[in-house]
Amino acid sequence: MEEASFSVKIKLELSRIRPRNINARQAVIAGLFCAGAKKGADEPSLEIKVIPEIREHVGALLKEEGLVFGIDKERIYVSAESRELFAELYGQCFTDDGLRFLPEDAGFTEGFMRGVFLASGYCSDPAKNYRIEFHLENDAIVRLCAGMLSRWDIEPVLKDRNGFTALYFKTGDMVSDFIGHTGATGAMLEFENIRAEKTVSGGVARAMNCDENNARRIADAGVSRNSLIRKLLDSKKAATLTPELKAAAKAALENPGMSIAELGQLMDPPIGKSGMSHRLSKLAELAKTLD
Repeated sequence: MEEASFSVKIKLELSRIRPRNINARQAVIAGLFCAGAKKGADEPSLEIKVIPEIREHVGALLKEEGLVFGIDKERIYVSAESRELFAELYGQCFTDDGLRFLPEDAGFTEGFMRGVFLASGYCSDPAKNYRIEFHLENDAIVRLCAGMLSRWDIEPVLKDRNGFTALYFKTGDMVSDFIGHTGATGAMLEFENIRAEKTVSGGVARAMNCDENNARRIADAGVSRNSLIRKLLDSKKAATLTPELKAAAKAALENPGMSIAELGQLMDPPIGKSGMSHRLSKLAELAKTLD
């Protein structure tokens, strides 16, 4: 049997996650059907296409929600009995208010982007290149997804292509962060292993020559950074820090010898180098305003 592609592996792992509560479940369903919304529509699609490997798991999710649905070859569609409730539940994703407040809801964002990936996402083979891409027709959903990704420090590229928008990003950190945020921990670890192997095989000699200098730079940067963080935590501004910034500050102070990428893996959930760098830079900026 041919081994499943990396993209299919991610979808299998994501589709098997059982949401923690009603809100989490509805977020995934919203992402699934909003991803299929047509251009100009102000409500989610009533039918989606998903790969055969995850059809059973998506059906189980809809059954838990109490939605009446059918499966016709590749399609999963909402039956007439559930359409009014369906539009009422998920129509807010297309409103101006929804575009503003939904990306602020961390739990909803996680589930929604999981659903969007299951319905319209693709991840390239990381052994060849790094890329996650979505094909979306509805402009409101494109804006909503871009806003949610921005909350994870992922800045996608948008390209118009024959009636739909290709939304994609192709840096290793962003791809890794997305996979981790949506809950595919196993796939994220596999991705990082592949990335590490590529890095090692492509630059063993360079790494040997630079190890000592890199270690010194990391140590010097850590001392300077932690000095600013301590200054910030000793100030009144410490009380205004978000939980994410407080966690970043704690990890940096307790692990002065770690690189930014390693510190990112200590976060819950783990984040990539770019995300951790953003948090540490924010802490440093706040500390500098105290002068």
